[in-house]
Amino acid sequence: MTNQLRLTRIRTVLLAVWLSILMTGCGAVAPEATPLPTRTPLPTFTPTPEGGVIAQPPAPGQPANPEQGQPPVQSGQPAAPEQPAAPTDTPTPEPTPTPQVAQLVLNDNVNIRSGPGTNYNLLGTERPGSTYRITGKSPDGAWWQIDYNGREGWVFGQLTTATGTENVAVAQNIPPTPIPPTPTNTPVPAPTEPPVAQPQQPAPPSANNYPFILGSTERCEPNPGQTYFSGYVRDANNNPLNGVCVHIWFYEPRTTKCSGCDGVGDGVWGFSPFGGPAPRGTTVEIYVVQCPPSPLPMGGLSSNFGDLTPQSPKWVRTINESEQCTGITFYKK
Repeated sequence: MTNQLRLTRIRTVLLAVWLSILMTGCGAVAPEATPLPTRTPLPTFTPTPEGGVIAQPPAPGQPANPEQGQPPVQSGQPAAPEQPAAPTDTPTPEPTPTPQVAQLVLNDNVNIRSGPGTNYNLLGTERPGSTYRITGKSPDGAWWQIDYNGREGWVFGQLTTATGTENVAVAQNIPPTPIPPTPTNTPVPAPTEPPVAQPQQPAPPSANNYPFILGSTERCEPNPGQTYFSGYVRDANNNPLNGVCVHIWFYEPRTTKCSGCDGVGDGVWGFSPFGGPAPRGTTVEIYVVQCPPSPLPMGGLSSNFGDLTPQSPKWVRTINESEQCTGITFYKK
């Protein structure tokens, strides 16, 4: 009995101790536990009827999927690379065409004058191939105004090759037409009567089919005081013809006169264009031209010429010393 009593007491003590420990643990305050971070669940995919998957929307409170709105990736296929934005084509501006500079090239030895006409003062004489900038034109378009070494010069258009003249305007600063000096009473020596025309005197018809042919009855002699030219216009029977226009040219168009005009005699014409001896080396051309519609003024026409197309072969002579040439005769066929 004693051992069983002792065993009973031991059980009682152990039970009391266990109860004491249990009561102590219930009365203590447990420390606040640190919450673990919540893991964002990955989106789940639901199979589509075609075998693909569709991304499910994220749970409430979760950030939106940045790739949402993109087309779904088919199962077993790589995602298509992002295409760069197409560059915007910037139109290339068309280059502005540079306007062609109006200029001319002299085709012969040409006189540069102070105005559009042979009655203006002479500024200089330039050689063939000289190039100048065009700054204007005469009202009738026959003369070009040029930049002549910083001055305003004028040249006759038919003696030049001009380019880029489509927009050239009429010059606004054309000098007034010079008033010709009062002519003196010194007459041009009367030409000597040409010899009676012989059958062989008129030149044979020209291959150019001119209305007039050039005879060979001229005679040139030294004349230190003055260089001049005179002659006749006659029909096929050697009768004088009045009202036929004859033009003289040297360096540029000079003067047009008509036969029998200004009281010089039937069929007679004459030029004294230098006012004295001609410069050495001057080449002169004389030929028949068409008369302008209006009558020629006294002394002939020195500007604003009409059609200067030759109607006869040209009588040409280079003056090496002052001389007088007479009897230059044109015959109408």
